Amino acid sequence: MLPKMRMIANKGLLQIFFALLLVAIIMFVSNYMVYRNSISGIYNQVSENNKLVVKNMIRAFDDSFKNINDIIYTIQMLSYNAWKTGDGNADMADAYMTYSNLRSLVSSIDYVEEVIVFHMGSDLAITTSGTMQLPDLLRKKFVNPSYNSEFWKTLAKTKHPLKVFPAEAYTDDSPVGVSRKLIPIIGSNQISELNVLVFLNYDKMLRHVNQESMMKGTSLMVMDQDRNMILNTEDKWNLVDMLYDLNLGTNQEETLKNKDFEYNVFKSDYNGFMYIHKAPYQFSGMESVTGVNRQIMMIAIACAVILSALLSLYLYRPVRTLVKLIGIRDAKGADYRQIRSGIAKMQEENESFKTQMDVFRAEMRKAAFQNALLGIASPKETEQRMQRYFAEFAQSGYFVLAEFRLREKNGEETANPPGLEEIAASIQQGLQSTREHVFVFPTGGGKCYVHIGARRPADREPIVKQLRAFVKQAGEEWEGVSTEVAVSRIYAAESANCHKAYRDLTDCFEYRNIDSDDPIIDFQTIRYTWNVYAPLDEIEKASRFLVIGNVEECVKIVEHIFARNEERHIHRYQLVSVAKTMLYDMLKHLDAGDAEPKQIVALEASFHEETEAAADSGDIRDALIRSIRTIGETGGKSAQKSKLDPSSIARYIEEHYRDDLHLDHMAEKLETSPKYFSNYFKKTFGINFIEYLNRVRLAQAKELLKQTELSVAEIGERTGYQNSSTFTSTFKKYYGISPSDYRKNS
Repeated sequence: MLPKMRMIANKGLLQIFFALLLVAIIMFVSNYMVYRNSISGIYNQVSENNKLVVKNMIRAFDDSFKNINDIIYTIQMLSYNAWKTGDGNADMADAYMTYSNLRSLVSSIDYVEEVIVFHMGSDLAITTSGTMQLPDLLRKKFVNPSYNSEFWKTLAKTKHPLKVFPAEAYTDDSPVGVSRKLIPIIGSNQISELNVLVFLNYDKMLRHVNQESMMKGTSLMVMDQDRNMILNTEDKWNLVDMLYDLNLGTNQEETLKNKDFEYNVFKSDYNGFMYIHKAPYQFSGMESVTGVNRQIMMIAIACAVILSALLSLYLYRPVRTLVKLIGIRDAKGADYRQIRSGIAKMQEENESFKTQMDVFRAEMRKAAFQNALLGIASPKETEQRMQRYFAEFAQSGYFVLAEFRLREKNGEETANPPGLEEIAASIQQGLQSTREHVFVFPTGGGKCYVHIGARRPADREPIVKQLRAFVKQAGEEWEGVSTEVAVSRIYAAESANCHKAYRDLTDCFEYRNIDSDDPIIDFQTIRYTWNVYAPLDEIEKASRFLVIGNVEECVKIVEHIFARNEERHIHRYQLVSVAKTMLYDMLKHLDAGDAEPKQIVALEASFHEETEAAADSGDIRDALIRSIRTIGETGGKSAQKSKLDPSSIARYIEEHYRDDLHLDHMAEKLETSPKYFSNYFKKTFGINFIEYLNRVRLAQAKELLKQTELSVAEIGERTGYQNSSTFTSTFKKYYGISPSDYRKNS
C-alpha cells in the first residue's frame, strides 16, 4: 500500500510540474504576441541610437571640462604672482591686465557664467565684469547656503587639485532674487598661488552638450572621480539607492538593468568621471497596441484563473502538510525531508541576510557621519541621510564631538597591542556606561571620532571630566599606545553643526600648547598666543655654523630657540613653522653644492612627515636636528675639493672677519680674479661678499655688546671695522638702532 501511495504522490508532482510548465508556455506565447504586435523592435533601435547620442554628449562634456581646465591653467600662467605687490597690496595695472586676459579667454564660451580670480592673501577678486572684493561679490551675485566666501577662502588656503562641485541654485541680492543653477569648479593651486573659481551655467551647459537630443523619458547623471554627484537631470533620482542597487563594476562601459529601467554606465577616459544614462525598458505610451494587449491580457488572466483553480487542488494537501510541519507532527504524511531542509536553509539565509543588512546599515551610518563632518553634502541631503541611518542623532538635543588620536609609544614593545577596532569598542563600552547616546567611528590612521549626546548645554563639563577619567584609566590598559583627545564645543543636534565641531577638533590639535602634557585638549581652554621667538640673526648664525661644518654649534642654537619658544607656550603649528624656517635656511647650502635634487626633496619630505606625526616639541626638535645632521653629512660628502668651496670660504671668513678682508684679498687667496670670485660668491651664497661679511661681523658685535663691557669703538675694532663711525653707521643700517641703544635694550 505504501509504494502505491508514493507512486500517486510522484504522479501528482508530475501533474503540478506540467501545469506550471503550461502556465509558463502561455505566458511566453502571450509576451511573444505582445512583442510582435508592439513597437519593441523600434524601441530597441531608438535605444541604440540614444546610446550614441549619450556618447556624443559625454564627449562634449569631456571637451567642456578640458576647455575649463585649459582656461584655469592659462589664467594661472598668465597671471602668476600678478596684481599683488610685495607688501600684499593690489597692483591695479597688473589687475587690469588679468581682467583683459580673462575677458578674452572666456568671451567665446557661452556656458561660463563667471570666472573669479583671487589671491590667497588678498580679498580682491577679478572677474570678467571687473574687480571687486571677494566677500561682496559672492554675497551679491552668488548666494548659496553651502558655499560662501569663507568656504572658498578656507579651501584656497590649502593645496588642492581641480575640483568640481555639485550643481546648486545660486541667487543674487536683487529685489527679485534671481536664482540660477550653477556648477562651481575651483582650479588646482598646487603650482600657483592664484585661485581660479569658475561658475558654469547648468541650463546653458545642457544646451551646449545638446541634452534635448536625448530620448524623452530618459535621464543623465554625472559624477566625478570620487563618485560625488555633479549634475542630474532628474530631481527624484536617489543617488544612494541607485549605486547600491547597481553594484557597479570596473569596466569603461556597462549596461545594467534594474527594476523598470536600463542603466548605461560610461566612464570618461579624460578625467575618470562617470556618466549614468537611465532609460525605461519601453516607451511610456503604446496606444497603438492597447486593444490587442487588452485582449491578450484578458485571455492570459482567464487562463491563469483556471490554472490557479487546478493548482489549488493539487497544492491543497502539500500546503496542509507544511502547516502541520510548522506546528503539528503527522507521521502518516508524505516524506517532506527535502522541504524541511529547504525551510531550514531559508532560515539560515534570512539570518545571514539580516546580519549583512546590519553591517551595511553600520557602514552607511559611518559614511553619513563622515560626510556630515567634512560638510561635503548639501544640508538637505545630509539631514536626510542622518535621519535615515542615524536616527538617534537628534534624540539628545545637543552633542559634543571628541577625537581620539592613538599612536604607538616610542621605545616600547608590546606583545599584543590593541587594534583600532578593539580600542573603539573599549571607548564605546567605557563611555556608554554613564551616557545614553554614544557613537564611536574608527576612521583609520589611528583616529576615532566619538559623538556624545547631551540633554542640555551644561552637560559639557561633566562630559569633559568623564573623558579625562576614561583616558587616565585606558592609558593603563592600552599597553604601548599613547592617547590624545580633542573635545569640541557643545552644539545643537543638527547635521550642519557636525562640520563646525570637526573644525573645532582640527583647531584643537593645531593650536595646542607645545609644552602641555594634558592628554585632553579642550577647545574652550585654548589660549591663543603670537609671542613666537624666531630670531633671524641666530638662524642665520646657525646656518653659517652648518656651512663651516660645525654641526654641534648649530644644534646648540636650535635647542636654544626651541627652549625659548617652550617658555613662551606657543602653539604647535607655530613651532612647526619656526622649524621649517630654520630647515629651509639650511637647505640652501645643499642646493648650492653638489647634492642631488632628489636628495634634497627626500630630506624635505621626510622632515614634513615627521613633523606632521610629531606629538610634542621634543619630536619636532629631534626631527629638525636629524635633518641638520643629514645636511651636514651630505654637504661634507658633496663638497668640492677645489679652493672655490663654499664651506672653505665660509670657514675662512669666520676665522678672519677681524682682518681687512676685501674682494682682491679673497680673489688672491683663492687664486682667481675679483670679478669671478664676486659672481661666484653671489650665486653660491645668495648675497654679495660685502653684505655677507657685514652680517658675520655684526653678529659677533651683537654678542660682544650683550656679554662684555667693551666700548663701542673697541667692539668695532675687534670685529674688523677701522673706525667707530663706520661701525656705528653699518650697525644702524642693518638693525635700525645704534650699538649703544642696542646694548641698553639688551
